[in-house]
Amino acid sequence: MAFYLSALQRCPYLPDQEELLVLSDPRERVGSTQYDQLLQKGFRRNGPVAYRPMCPQCDACVSVRIPVADFQPDRSQRRTWARNQEIQMREQAPRWDAAHARLFAEYQRWRHPGGGMDEHADRLYREMIVETGGVEARLLVLEQGERLLAVALVDVLSSGVSAVYTFYTPDLPQRGLGTFAILSQIEWTRKQCLPHLYLGYWVASSPKMDYKKHFRPLEGFVAGDWRLLSAARKRG
Repeated sequence: MAFYLSALQRCPYLPDQEELLVLSDPRERVGSTQYDQLLQKGFRRNGPVAYRPMCPQCDACVSVRIPVADFQPDRSQRRTWARNQEIQMREQAPRWDAAHARLFAEYQRWRHPGGGMDEHADRLYREMIVETGGVEARLLVLEQGERLLAVALVDVLSSGVSAVYTFYTPDLPQRGLGTFAILSQIEWTRKQCLPHLYLGYWVASSPKMDYKKHFRPLEGFVAGDWRLLSAARKRG
């Protein structure tokens, strides 16, 4: 498989840095077996393309995963889990869904105002959620009655489950739906008898990404190997 370097662009997480990505050739299909190998080397997937940061002046992006058999929720996470027990989760194959697309657009307007993602939400929904390339993927849909609350796209691989993207309604901040979605994915990964939930990149100094350190134990891909991240401290 061929790989390319992107152009330097503004980093979406650290305002004083530039981002450089290694990208797989979008014309080549990345299957589940091949992507599983790339995931072990710190790659992620966006639509049909696998990518990994290779920034010249920065190594803040650390690919992280939760060993789900060892995961223990902290007090805040236990409260969030208990608060949302009436929410039901179902799974389905990725496909176009009008209700999902509306929720995706609502989430982009709330989460990324003025960043461009909210202006092209319909196209991005198709590229990020519907188009999965050759990787086995599932949608984990969280609902309360007939109300759609959250959707999580996950890849299912032999080494674990990779959380690709999660979006949820911004109207219920008291529920902690972002945290509940991750807790639900941890439980779903356990039920699949798979060892890890991959959470993407942790950026310690980015408020948007730093929340991942609260899911412990947390392993990071550092210096070519997966190791426990001692910097991800438990809150109690």
